Amino acid sequence: MCGSVSAISLEPGDRRSWPYLRERLRVPGRMMALMRGLLGGVEVAAVVAVTPEGAVTPLAVLTTAAEIAQEIELSPSGEDDAATEGLRPARIGDYDVEVLVEAGPDGRPRPLAVLVTPWIEQHL
Repeated sequence: MCGSVSAISLEPGDRRSWPYLRERLRVPGRMMALMRGLLGGVEVAAVVAVTPEGAVTPLAVLTTAAEIAQEIELSPSGEDDAATEGLRPARIGDYDVEVLVEAGPDGRPRPLAVLVTPWIEQHL
């Protein structure tokens, strides 16, 4: 589990982005956690919301796995093209997805997490 400021046992990149992810994906009344699992044979990290009873709802898959990051094609979004933070429409293969982006080192938006779709939820 990860608290509002704690990030015990997270990878360095996950630890850096955890406060932003938590704030953007927070579900009121639920604990937030980062879990690891396999998606198509690739180890991925997923942000999840957990009820006090322990029911887990996946919210997003982090793009820290190179196999995921390289497949994301951010879509033009009109006035928001210059936005370096927030949700952006994107495509992964033939699928439309929403991607949470943050400003990269070059100031351009960089994918941080793909919001969960029904397909991802079934295969995670």
